Amino acid sequence: MSSPEAAKFVSAGPIAFFGQFGAWTHAAARSAFGPTADYRESSTISLVFEAVASGAASFGVVPIENSTEGGVNQTVDELLTRNLWIKGEVVLEIAQCLLGLASDLGAIERVASHPQGLAQCRRWLAEHLPNAEQVASLSTTAAARDAASNPKLAAISSPLAAELNGLRVLVAGIQDSAENATRFVVIAKSDAARTGHDKTSLVFSTAHSRGALRGVLEIFDRAGLNLSRIESRPAPGRRWEYVFLTDIEGHREDEAIASALAELEQKCSNVRVLGSYPRVT
Repeated sequence: MSSPEAAKFVSAGPIAFFGQFGAWTHAAARSAFGPTADYRESSTISLVFEAVASGAASFGVVPIENSTEGGVNQTVDELLTRNLWIKGEVVLEIAQCLLGLASDLGAIERVASHPQGLAQCRRWLAEHLPNAEQVASLSTTAAARDAASNPKLAAISSPLAAELNGLRVLVAGIQDSAENATRFVVIAKSDAARTGHDKTSLVFSTAHSRGALRGVLEIFDRAGLNLSRIESRPAPGRRWEYVFLTDIEGHREDEAIASALAELEQKCSNVRVLGSYPRVT
């Protein structure tokens, strides 16, 4: 379920995560901190950032990118406006599972999940449970809780939701798209020390002039740096202006990156490092 290279952390304080117990972000948090840490549910991504910023949580875990859907805009926007750092990353293969108490599929009369979960498994449901009523739930974890008290109801959710609700994984990997992974980040009040296998996330903005972005990208190229991701987002508080979110292989204290950042600051109106941390993707 989790990347074998998922970062491992130790926390003496609470860890806030987006969603409910049993959700994929909870699974990502457990992959990073282990099963016995003090986890706290957060109904929104913004509340995770607020918990870390206020000191109510030592760390936060939020999704930042999906292999099929792209960037998670709310997480990116929070990173742009909060004075917090990315300290680590976790990548999970999102394999939707059919959970329940039934002894066989023929006993299932209804299948519940979040509408997105049902949509991701549309073809499998049509082929294997064509007569089962599909029920939209507020979340995949809420569906799992409902299935725990009704053997005729199955849920589409995570293996962790099965574990926490006393359900069996009836069928694993029923999503229509086989390649579906989500990248999560651990946020904190500081980033991580160099490991020799790192990634640096940063944002920068360029002037509204021809070739401005190309000039910035040439800085990275001359420094021999590999950009593993780049996307644009509206600049907070500035209409029709944009910032670029970039992931670079290496640590901000590496000579090549430090030199490139210094040159970048001469060309860009805004440059901000969001964090350097161990790379797993």
